[in-house]
Parts: sequence; C-alpha cells; structure tokens
Amino acid sequence: MNNNVLFAEFNPTTSQVGIESIMDGTYRLDSQYYILFEDRTTEYKNCTFLNLADCCLELYEVPPFKHIYVRNGIPFYTSSDLFNIELTPSHFLSSEMPNINTYIIKRDQILLARSGNVESGVLGQLTLVGDKLHNSTTSDHVIRFTVDKSKIHNAYLATFLSSEFCKGQLLKNAAGAVIPAIRPEALMNIKVPILNEKIQTDIGNLTIKAVIKREQAIDLLDKAKTLILYYNNLPSLNETEIDTLDPNKEVEIRLVSSNEFSNDYRLDAHFYNPVAKNIIDNITQKSAKNSYLSDLAEDIIIGKRFKRNYVESEFGTPFLSGKNIIQIRPTDLKHLSNTEISFIEELLIKKNWTLITCSGTIGRTCFVYNNYEDYAASQHILRVVPNEELIDPGYLYCFLSTDYGYYQMLRYKYGAVIDEIDDNNIANIRVPLCSPDFQKEIGNLVRQAYTLRAEAIQLEDEAQKILTVALTGK
Repeated sequence: MNNNVLFAEFNPTTSQVGIESIMDGTYRLDSQYYILFEDRTTEYKNCTFLNLADCCLELYEVPPFKHIYVRNGIPFYTSSDLFNIELTPSHFLSSEMPNINTYIIKRDQILLARSGNVESGVLGQLTLVGDKLHNSTTSDHVIRFTVDKSKIHNAYLATFLSSEFCKGQLLKNAAGAVIPAIRPEALMNIKVPILNEKIQTDIGNLTIKAVIKREQAIDLLDKAKTLILYYNNLPSLNETEIDTLDPNKEVEIRLVSSNEFSNDYRLDAHFYNPVAKNIIDNITQKSAKNSYLSDLAEDIIIGKRFKRNYVESEFGTPFLSGKNIIQIRPTDLKHLSNTEISFIEELLIKKNWTLITCSGTIGRTCFVYNNYEDYAASQHILRVVPNEELIDPGYLYCFLSTDYGYYQMLRYKYGAVIDEIDDNNIANIRVPLCSPDFQKEIGNLVRQAYTLRAEAIQLEDEAQKILTVALTGK
C-alpha cells in the first residue's frame, strides 16, 4: 500500500519537526508531543517566566500503596472524586497504615489528575485544596504541587495551570499506550508567566473565593439532608439496626415472606435487602406523612434514544451525559445540532427538575437550578418533574439525594452486565412529607447552595478573563 492510499484511508495529522524541537522536547518521538497541543506562549505580552519546578517547594507523586479501608478514618478521594461537585470520599483509610502521612494532602496545595483518557477522563484537571480536602488523602494517580508563596501566588498558579493557555503544555506530556499518564519530571520546565503582584492577587483571590463558595454549598446541602431526617422523625441509617440472619452482621441476609414476593415478583436479592426494608419501614412508620414519588411528580421522563448529530458549540445545544451532572464543571461536553434533530425541544431540561443517572453508576442526582436550564440530556438520565403544588422542588431533590432516596433506587436496579433503573421503577420510591414550611426551609437551603455553585463558576470565569487580558492584552 503506497503513502497516498494510506493518507486517504486514515487521514492522519502530520507535521515536520526539526531536530531542535526533538532535542528541546526531551527526545520525545511520539507525535502528539509536538503537534496535537498548541504552544500559546507566543501570545504572551511582556512576560517574565519561571519554570514550574522553580514555583514549587515540592512537585511530586506518591508511590502506589495498599489501601486499608475502615468505617471511620481518614477520608480518601480518588482522582475522579476530586472533581465531583459533592466532594464525597469514596472510602476511609486507617490512620495505622504504613507511611500514611505520605498520602495526606494539605490546604493550598494544587492537585493534578495525572492519568486517564484525554478526551473523556479527568487527565489534566486541577483543583486547589481548601478546608474540605485539608488533611484527607488521595491516590497515586494525583500529582501534588506545594507552591513556593515567596515566588508566586498559589491560587494564581492554580488558575494559570487550569487555563487554556497551559492545557496543551500539561497534556502533551501524557504518555502511555493504553492509559496516558503524566509524570512530575515531565512538568518541571513548563513556563509559568510571572505577572505583577497585584494581578496575581486579584486572580488568586477570585479562585480562592470560588473554592470557599463550593465548600459553603456542601455545608448547606449537608444541613438540608440533616433537616430532612429531623423534620420527618427518621433515624440516620448508621443508627438503624440491620435485620440480618448473620450473627456477626457482616452479610445482609434475611428471610422474605411470600407476601413481599407476590407484590413485585422480583427474584433478585438486592430488591429485598435489609437496608431498603428498614428505610421503607422507617418512612411508613415514623414520618407523619408519606407518598409515592409518582403521586408527587407531574412526570418522570426517561430520555429518547436517537442518533446524535454533534456540532460545534455555537451551532448546537449542550448535551449532558450521566457523568456530567455531578462534575464541578462538565468535561467533554458535546453539542447537539439544533437543525438536524427535529425533537430537540423534548430533550431539554428545565428549572426545578431533579436529574438521576439511570444506567451504569445509577442513583447520582442533580438539581436543575442556575446550571443546566435548557440543556439537553441523554437517555441515561431520568428527569423528575415535581408537582410544585404538592411538594417543594428543592425538598424533593434533597430527599432523593439522601441515603433514604439512594438505597430505594438501588433496590430497583436490574441488568446482567450494566445496572439500569427506569421511570416505572423510581415511581415507587416512598417520600416522607413534612409540613410545607419545613419543606420550604429545606428547599431554600438547596437553592442557596446551587446559587453559590453558580457564583463559583462565575468567579473562575472572571479570573480567566483577567488572566487572558494580562497575558495577551486582549
């Protein structure tokens, strides 16, 4: 096969690279290092530079380690957890683990996800450690930066590293045949523009305020979930005795009466799990009032399956996948054609709806409020449209995001390979109903939290605008 046929068949991206570039590029022979990511340092106006290594007291990764999980210990976040809006640890590590202090992260450090898929993973994403992550742990798939504050504002550095100006410099260093990964030594010579102290402070303070607002939002939602239980006389699941035949209470196993079986004809064991049974018993016996979700919703919508016609952002509607609804900022966000999809209006989501992932990792929730109004959503996301005359939309979302809502969803999962739930399943979820005033109090906390999250994004966008003007004069 000649070269012309090869080019016609595969349409490769090509470029000539001089020997000087190879010598400057640490002798890299993979093409992406030179041509996939644009070097934007030529756009900078009147900047001085420091190498990234010179901006940091430490720039390091930790070795892989054996995780010893416990019920209550030091919070552990995977690289994906760090960029999820709820900032919920996946596990807790024993404080008795060997070299546990090696893995602990500290306030003001910058964290970089160093491995994953470039297009759809977390590779190259960064976060600034605030109060919530302080003294927790994260995985060996995360690079840590301890900034030398005598040379650069730490939050300004975080802003620059997460900008479009630096994205190419970071990602081009990823290497690996199956899972691309970035190593600390490949980042040492990244050029960091050193702006005057006032601009660094202005940019950095905006980024810090964004971190604070997101943490305040988490606190408000935690308070709302606590009030859900309090106002409905519901005990925490940690305080609830599990009904199991295992004397050591390590396996959730119980006898199921024929009456329970005959109601739903389900033979999968998780449908009858003790936790779900306790939840339903608590709601029906201890809350003053309760109702099925189907009675409180105007509609529960499962999205259409259709051929997706993607276009550039200016010609389309943002399209949410299941993973997007829990991210701080949606990554790999595609856009559907407004002209080629005749039923685009049917795919749009609206204010006050609750979104629930219903395929794969099921039961993740999101409230549509100052975030995704009039975005389209995939068939892997259920939409709960509340009847606002019967229930406060924020209250309904808050309940569904609690363990009381989540474990009821899990009860209805099905699928031999990929877990699924559907609109008919979650219609049977029981929702406790406190007084309208209490519902509104909880709903207001939810709305305030989502407003803070929207403000955090605005602050980060403002920081990026100031950075762009400072670097390019435009």
